[in-house]
Amino acid sequence: MADELFTREEVLGGLPARRAATILFLIETRTAHLVAQSREALQLFLTEELVKERDRVFLDAFNLGQPPPRRPTIQELETHVRLWAPLVPQNPSVQAAVGHLLGQKYSLTAREVPGIRAALGLDTTAVQRAYERLYHAPLATLYVLRPTLGERLRWLWATLARWLETLSPFWAAFSITLAGIIQIGMLALPIAIAGIGPLPGTIVLLLFGLINFCTIVSLAEAVARNGTMRYGRGFLGRIVADYLGPGSSLLLSGVMCFSGTLRLLVTYIGAPILLASATPVPASIWAAVFFGYGVYTASRGLSSATVASTLLVVAINVSLLLFLSLLAFSHMHLEYLLYVNVPFLDGRPFDPLVLQALFGTALGVYYGHNNMVTTASLILRRDTSGRSLIWGSAIAIVVSIMIHNIWVLAVNGAVPPERLMGQRGTALEPLAVPIGPIVQVVGVVLAILMFGMSVARVSFSVSNLVRERLPVQAHTVVTLPRRRQRVLLQPRGVAANGARLGLTYLGLTDGMPRCRVDVQCNGHMSHSEITVTGRWNATTLFARLPELRTHGINLTLETLDATPGSVHLRVSTGMLLTYADGWDTVGLSPSDVLTLPDAQRQLVNWMLRQGEVNLAQVAAHCHQPTEAVHTLLFPLVQQGFVRERQVHGTAHYRASFAPTRGRQITPEIWQALETFDDPHAPGSREARPARWRVVLYRIKQALVSERGRIVLSVSPIILAFLVAEWLLATGGASFTRLIGFAGVVTVSLAAGVFPVLLLAASRRKGEYVPGVVFRFLGSPWVAVPLYIFFVGNLFLHGLVIWQQPVERTAALVTGMLMLSMTVVMIRRGAFTPRLVVELRHDQRTGDDAVLTIVAGGHPAAAAVRLHYADGEQAMQTVAAAVPTFSALHAATVQLPPTTARELKVWAHAVTAEGQATDLAGLLEVHTEANTQQFDLQLCGGQVIVPLRGGVCWIKFIRQDAAGA
Repeated sequence: MADELFTREEVLGGLPARRAATILFLIETRTAHLVAQSREALQLFLTEELVKERDRVFLDAFNLGQPPPRRPTIQELETHVRLWAPLVPQNPSVQAAVGHLLGQKYSLTAREVPGIRAALGLDTTAVQRAYERLYHAPLATLYVLRPTLGERLRWLWATLARWLETLSPFWAAFSITLAGIIQIGMLALPIAIAGIGPLPGTIVLLLFGLINFCTIVSLAEAVARNGTMRYGRGFLGRIVADYLGPGSSLLLSGVMCFSGTLRLLVTYIGAPILLASATPVPASIWAAVFFGYGVYTASRGLSSATVASTLLVVAINVSLLLFLSLLAFSHMHLEYLLYVNVPFLDGRPFDPLVLQALFGTALGVYYGHNNMVTTASLILRRDTSGRSLIWGSAIAIVVSIMIHNIWVLAVNGAVPPERLMGQRGTALEPLAVPIGPIVQVVGVVLAILMFGMSVARVSFSVSNLVRERLPVQAHTVVTLPRRRQRVLLQPRGVAANGARLGLTYLGLTDGMPRCRVDVQCNGHMSHSEITVTGRWNATTLFARLPELRTHGINLTLETLDATPGSVHLRVSTGMLLTYADGWDTVGLSPSDVLTLPDAQRQLVNWMLRQGEVNLAQVAAHCHQPTEAVHTLLFPLVQQGFVRERQVHGTAHYRASFAPTRGRQITPEIWQALETFDDPHAPGSREARPARWRVVLYRIKQALVSERGRIVLSVSPIILAFLVAEWLLATGGASFTRLIGFAGVVTVSLAAGVFPVLLLAASRRKGEYVPGVVFRFLGSPWVAVPLYIFFVGNLFLHGLVIWQQPVERTAALVTGMLMLSMTVVMIRRGAFTPRLVVELRHDQRTGDDAVLTIVAGGHPAAAAVRLHYADGEQAMQTVAAAVPTFSALHAATVQLPPTTARELKVWAHAVTAEGQATDLAGLLEVHTEANTQQFDLQLCGGQVIVPLRGGVCWIKFIRQDAAGA
């Protein structure tokens, strides 16, 4: 054929197998990353920096050609087949080769892998013939005829897991929120209620349940109004920082870390006492077992819990608790059920001992707010209105009220109140007296499931919270293709609002590698070209940009290898590192020609010989209208096979070859070969510091090393274990008392004050309007009493109820901290209205985009002008459709008159997985006072600037248009 660059027959002697190995590597890496993302939904407190660090680990392994941190199973490959299937070319030889490699690495059962069979075309005649031609055997030999018992069980679990994880959005929100509520606090609830009696206790549970109904619905609405949660991941800290300020996010992180440490202490006491009563093993040994399991979970770096496994465990726990309740109702005594000891009722004196654990425990047993937040992004992708999220979490609270009341009435009606009030462990030990040994058997199961799941999740989350705040000096190797991928760096923590850097490889100049450094700082952009020979430090930018000195810039580059097409850099930095343009856009290599469909393959072969062509030339060659040719070219441009650029308003195309990737050398080898030449390092020739400085330097190096960070990250786990062992040894351990303390000090803030404040802020600053809104929750007549209740609860316990100095001090300090933080929020404008302009390109719906305007939490109309090569479109609307986004040059928005004092611009694309990626482009913000420019990729796709009234308009310029 005239258009063939080379024929398939010329390369059948091995090319499909080599290409298949690359494709399988991409499939495994992609699936492993998707699995890691899905397990983030079960973390109690997810942070953006930790997720980016985890993404970078996967990406580093990918760029270095190494296996992913965790190899996926065949069940996971089948589950996520829809998302990796586009990686497989429609080429029978390559498809057969990929299937052959899969059969060699995994146990394939034809009946269990319908998705894989469809993605690889294994049931088609063409692929089956290609397989026989390549491997001289029928394709059926790929499959295992008789899988082992273990394989059958794994497939059975995978089927159940897929069913659980594909529940409707409402049932998913309901189940996951309920899973967060039904926790170890239930085992302490009958003990806390015993002091006042079961019937008054049910009234308290109903009251506190209604209060938590208000707070969880408030938090769900705040989450549904947030764009990052809708198209990103469950970062509660980011929502708090966006709405209430970075200081509030720091306070929340500290509260969550302290709460997690207390929960670990509770687990190390409650579970060992429960197991020691049913087994001959002492409680201290059981505490060590749970401690070891928690440390192991935290040190792995990847959570092993899934949505399906969590829902299954919670279903078992609820079933066992209801089973015990039925047994307890059969041993009920009316005098126990009617016992009443409420202070001030019938002249009874006030006894603080009766209330010491009551309020905190009753408040804490409804704490499912974190579970709802971390899974909210999964729910909102499937129901963008937010109805399922809000109603699902609300109904979960209602159902939990019923479960808690049934449990309390059953246990407190079967066990004498004096026996419960003196209990140091859980409520199961005294319940075993009237019912019998069956309670001990069920207690062992609950200890393993309920306490085991709690210690795993909490240990993992606490270690991550500590790890995020530790100083880090990362040393990583990055691979940058010439002008086709950019490394983004930003300071960690609160400083992330400051300067950001972008690094792009420009190629070789006189044999020297050159890079462009883009700097975004205080509404101004700066670009510098540098030659990276030997080492380059970012401090050289300070002379020209002195404002960077206060922004935490810490970056050193070292060239390891450079070619005209790519560069390998060793990056040493304490900043957060991400990649701007996705995962290694590899472009077109000669072998890729064989993997394309025939029409596209012939077109690319012709373009390779022609060089750059315009749309009319392509249409003439294909004998097709320009619209059909554009449809043919669009996927090639999207995949990086063809590059498009605008020349005087006309689209030009060129087939793009990727640079050949050489063998990759791991960072460990580079580190071993590297000569340490830091003049300030101990032992260098230029400086011989004193011995104490050497010791301090070595301590610092040990702490910032990976092993040192792991040790420091598990330090709260170790502290909780040591305190638990001491309390168990001295007899001062009280399971219920600790849960009550944690409920007052931490839950009052995390599940009380913060949801109320977030709702108030989100209704003024949110990007979206949910499909269902409980208006009364935002009323001052509801929000203010809720705030007073939770803050007053802290002061009530600190001044009246609690008697121990440590407890009183903790409650009073927390209350004062919350009051002062609220004042700071108000003074810094946390509740001032915001105007939000969003440009969203949803790649799942084609090439169209949408531009929306929201002012003060309500849709607002604005004058929008869309600029294309063939003209402009003008409209006045609240949601402007942007047709043919790939052809858009720029968009201008004349902002409407508003009382808002902040402007937020968010430009992003939505991938096939429903996640947001930053749109590359330039943003100009024009006011009467000045003009500011922002590189959207450097700013993470989001820009927030103050508004001072007057005329204001913004202009978004696409990267291609800006470059032209």
